[in-house]
Amino acid sequence: MFRYLFLTWPGAGNQVPATGLACELVAQGHEVVFAGYEVQRERFEQLGLGFRTLEGAQRDWPRAQPDNWMRALVGTVWASEKHLTDVPEALAASYDVLVVDCLMFGALAAAERLGVPTVVLVHSAPGALVPPGGAVEAPMLGAVNAVRVAAGRTPASRLWDAWLPFLTLCTSVPELDPLAAEVPAEFRYVGPIAEPAPPSGWRPPWSETDPRPLVVASFSTGVAWDQTSRIQRTLDALDDGQHRLLVTTGLMDTTALSVPGDAALVPFVPHAEVLPSAAVVVTHAGHGTVAAALAHGLPVVCLPNEAADQPALAHQIARTGAGIALDGERATPAQIKDAVTAVRRRDGYVASAGKLGEAITTAPGVTAAVSMLEQAASQGRRRRVDPNQVETPGRDPGLLDR
Repeated sequence: MFRYLFLTWPGAGNQVPATGLACELVAQGHEVVFAGYEVQRERFEQLGLGFRTLEGAQRDWPRAQPDNWMRALVGTVWASEKHLTDVPEALAASYDVLVVDCLMFGALAAAERLGVPTVVLVHSAPGALVPPGGAVEAPMLGAVNAVRVAAGRTPASRLWDAWLPFLTLCTSVPELDPLAAEVPAEFRYVGPIAEPAPPSGWRPPWSETDPRPLVVASFSTGVAWDQTSRIQRTLDALDDGQHRLLVTTGLMDTTALSVPGDAALVPFVPHAEVLPSAAVVVTHAGHGTVAAALAHGLPVVCLPNEAADQPALAHQIARTGAGIALDGERATPAQIKDAVTAVRRRDGYVASAGKLGEAITTAPGVTAAVSMLEQAASQGRRRRVDPNQVETPGRDPGLLDR
């Protein structure tokens, strides 16, 4: 049995592969504890996973909705100098491997300084999430390097460089990565990892014999973006009596929405309960929803938010022919309806979605990821008992071929 400490933060899709991987580790007899922010505690404890708070960084967490969540996250999560103290304190309980969310660069600097066995968990395609010189890297790199210097580390010329000292697992597939040809060979694509979800108990309001195609609309569950406009425009687009429409609303306040016809709104339904019956998915193009839709061979209509990996993933979906990318902020109901009609009726979209789906379903997956974490833990233990070796945060390039 090995002991793993996962470092995480309260985003949206970033937590899903971490919990999926953690639950599989537990199923294999290992111990897992998460360390993050207090708003996450209930999520992990409901899954039976241990949780502790990163106390220093927690004191910087916004007490009210900030005007700019992205700016707030840089200082409190992504480049938090408090992590340089939080990480050693968390590791005092003695773990075999530290698994760090890829955007927690202060925590990675701390792990590199300490020389502990560490794995980076990338929750999307790296070329979509933090492409060199891209919209995410530009405002972050200076803050990240300030923390790295404070930790006695060398400044990085690109965010990817902060991952290179460690085994880096990317829970995506190259086919979804717009920069797959440029991603360092050391990064390992293992494929999407889902988290366990108990039955929701939700029952469709439509008759089982209703012949209308089902459209599932799923938007961000995070707090950084207000998805109300996307939801309303999608509702208006499909107010035609020709579709069944299910909208998962997440944390959004839906009281001001105008809900037409027999459209159904629900905060959350596990993908596995609804996607097998769906014809099309309309989404903000978050990696988790996109991957789930494609794994079921479903074409996608993308309404990306203007940040993170969503615009790049939407563009990649369009480039591969598996869906249509619209302007998430400005697409009209008429444009959304036309896109839904196009991807549903033209065979090319369905065929392209099926090809991407095959790449996802045949990826190494959680089994391979668990195996690599077990190897990392075993190697870490051997280094600790060998007095002739200096413990360094290296990785074994032979663990899994890309």
